[in-house]
Amino acid sequence: MNNSILRRNYIKLLVFFFILFFFLTIKFSDNIIPPNDDFSQIVECKSESCNKQIDNIENGKHFKPPEKTTKSGKKSENTTLSFTIVTGASANHFCELQSWLYYMSETSKELRKENKPRIIVYDLGMVEYQKKILNLLENKGGYFNEIHEFNFDKYPKFWDVNENRGEYAWKPGIIKEVSMKYPGIIIWLDSGSFLSKGFFAMIEELLIQYNGFISPKSSGKLLEWTHPGVFKYFKQDIKDYINKNHNNCNGAAIIFDTNKTQYLIDQWYECALVKECIAPEDSSRENHRQDQAILTYLVINDNRLCNYHKSFFGLKTHMDDQCARNIYYYDKLHGEFYWPSIEDLEEINRLKEEYTDHVIYDIWSEGALETLLSSFIEHSLSKHEAGEK
Repeated sequence: MNNSILRRNYIKLLVFFFILFFFLTIKFSDNIIPPNDDFSQIVECKSESCNKQIDNIENGKHFKPPEKTTKSGKKSENTTLSFTIVTGASANHFCELQSWLYYMSETSKELRKENKPRIIVYDLGMVEYQKKILNLLENKGGYFNEIHEFNFDKYPKFWDVNENRGEYAWKPGIIKEVSMKYPGIIIWLDSGSFLSKGFFAMIEELLIQYNGFISPKSSGKLLEWTHPGVFKYFKQDIKDYINKNHNNCNGAAIIFDTNKTQYLIDQWYECALVKECIAPEDSSRENHRQDQAILTYLVINDNRLCNYHKSFFGLKTHMDDQCARNIYYYDKLHGEFYWPSIEDLEEINRLKEEYTDHVIYDIWSEGALETLLSSFIEHSLSKHEAGEK
């Protein structure tokens, strides 16, 4: 009991000094979310050559992958260097989206004009106060170019994000829509996924090396996360894939050059329209990865592979738990621009009650700021204790 009380008092004291230190030093900071901050620690990369490749990506230097890849055609002199990044979020992932928009804004500032991306946000079911924040960011400028409310009514009913997450079929649907409006280089990023500025600076060269499609590997293998019903739907013998050891592609980060791989988007989209294809009977998140599984299957059948770890491309995924920290620091440095109404606060607290396993950013409710700052200290202490073990 005494240890518990002492720990709580210690945390409160640390929070006080944390706030004091923050306000004393903030004016000397150039940037709360430096574009490469999340890429300083690379995991699962032991070899000297791999570390060199990662260093090249983060610093925007040219490199060629260590393995040969198929090329088709030459780089056109008229090829545009502009590209499109698209993401989407529903109400329970808005914290991640806001943090992602801040990160992309800071990253874009360091890119050359010809490398700056077009950023498109899809609203997959946000609530009113979140839409207000996006409107304010749109008026400030520099955060995104377009926002669209995804029209679920145009698509099959099973796409409803409130039912089994819409089987993630809306993702290929969104990418298909964007490819029709903005053909060329298209990047899908989950709102919890960050790419380094070096990747954006050399995206054309990478897409030439990889023949118009890039996606890092993710955990598990094709047969581990693809329901047998997929092979049945495509009338293929699942035995053809046994012992092939095919990696899963990463659904959180997918890059297409539609000049070379529009057909992959089309095939992916056509499957997503049919529930028996993207989410066969008896499939679930326990044995199937919907959009990711189908993409992996199509990519393998196109004689492509997703063999490189995400760090090779300067990618960090699942940054969800850092979103509140990023928003708080960024707003303190760049100026807080949103103050919730009473109705907004009610909506915020309703979301916090409904989505207890998600981060709903809140510094305005009674005790919320102290709780948030305490979580920063707890996180730092946990990391410190883990480092000492």
